[in-house]
Amino acid sequence: MKNYVRGILLLMLFFISCKPDTIKTPNLPDEVVRKSISLTDLGNDHWRMGNYEEALKYFTEAYQHVKQTGDEEHMANLLNSLGLIYWRLENNEAAMECYNEAAQLAEKLNLPQLLGLTYTNRALILKEKRIFNEAFEFNNKAIEIFKKLDDHVDLALAYNNQGQIYRYGDQLDAALKYYNISLEECLDNHYTEGMATAYQNLGVVYALKGNRTKAFENSRKCLKLSLKLNSKVRISEAYMELSRNHERFNRPDSALYYYKKYYEGQREILESNQKEQLLRYQAGLGVEVKNLRIQNLQNEKKIAKNRLYFIGFGVFIALLIIAFFVYRYLSQIRFKKSQLELDLYNSQRMIDVKERELKTYILDLSKKNAIINELKEEKENEVVSNEEVSEEEVAQLLEQKILTDDDWEKFRLRFNSIYPDFFSRIKDSRINLTEAEIRIMVLMRLELNGKDMASILGISPQSVRVCKMRLKKKLLREDYKSVEDFLLYLIN
Repeated sequence: MKNYVRGILLLMLFFISCKPDTIKTPNLPDEVVRKSISLTDLGNDHWRMGNYEEALKYFTEAYQHVKQTGDEEHMANLLNSLGLIYWRLENNEAAMECYNEAAQLAEKLNLPQLLGLTYTNRALILKEKRIFNEAFEFNNKAIEIFKKLDDHVDLALAYNNQGQIYRYGDQLDAALKYYNISLEECLDNHYTEGMATAYQNLGVVYALKGNRTKAFENSRKCLKLSLKLNSKVRISEAYMELSRNHERFNRPDSALYYYKKYYEGQREILESNQKEQLLRYQAGLGVEVKNLRIQNLQNEKKIAKNRLYFIGFGVFIALLIIAFFVYRYLSQIRFKKSQLELDLYNSQRMIDVKERELKTYILDLSKKNAIINELKEEKENEVVSNEEVSEEEVAQLLEQKILTDDDWEKFRLRFNSIYPDFFSRIKDSRINLTEAEIRIMVLMRLELNGKDMASILGISPQSVRVCKMRLKKKLLREDYKSVEDFLLYLIN
């Protein structure tokens, strides 16, 4: 058997050693980087279209991929972008958490421009919470950083943000000052989008101050630059601001006109976004289908190449396993057969020996009881002489109990080893029998007559008959016609 199993293992090792090389997996970090860049690009596209929920989904997934690579610089930039998205979605708590983490990484990696942006962005949130002192503190730090870097675009944004903080604090003159400074920076550096933002904010402040001429002048400049940029989002905001100004200065018809323009712009943005998103999904599906086709062709070639090998190997292994289990099954059957024959022979011999022991024990017990009875009679009739038995020996014999508990227990164990089901069937019958009645049933099972029973039990034949009568009455209440019927139930 051992040689058979050893042979199977050697054959399996041989086939495994002949197995072709497995396909190598791509380098995980490079793949993760490519995936994160792709997700970031998708997020930026949705950000520009104003689909902030979609942008959040892609930027979050990109951040999770970049986190696996440990690229902290990329992580810091993504956290800042996530903060902007959360801010647009009016989730300022999440936005602040992202900015704080981005700022920590920027300080650690010495990225001053990113650090300045986080200061500006955090100042925006603090402004909306009307925590103006901290907002000024953060924005001033951003201005200092952008001045050192000579970064005029970000500096213009920081000045514009400073004006926003003053405007929210109802300090309109200070707000005008910083909006104008921001506009000058944008004009010097030809930053058109920044100029449009500055003109829009100037129009808002002049409208709040009641200067209708300058309010409309700046709002129209904002619209003109927005049309030049062809930014649908910026154009829509410019129309909304003009509508508000006309409403402030009691021009309801013009306000309605520009509001309709704003609404049309929003609808165009929505339709454009939907079309672009549909085209992007279609393009993505086309690429995925193409990749799946290529992958399926490669898999089919590999399967065709190795099909015969795997089939042959599988059939061979299956035959070996079947042969092993058949051999094992037949061996188990032979072993069980021989074991059962041996158990049967041993059981028969044991039964024979125990039957002889029980009969010998009963005969010895009968002789013992007969001697005791004789001694009792001699004692009662005062016939015993001092020459035959001494008084001390007779006293010892009379003190002994006929069928003591110890005698009965030994007898019971021997009887139970030969007829193991007898006592259990009495118990299962649930008939409440006394110990004396059980002993009568045991001796009846051994087919002893009343005289022998009396001799063994050390009682008179009359006592045996009385016990049988009581037992019969008890069994009649349990629907047994006689003691013999109940005995047949116990035997069968």
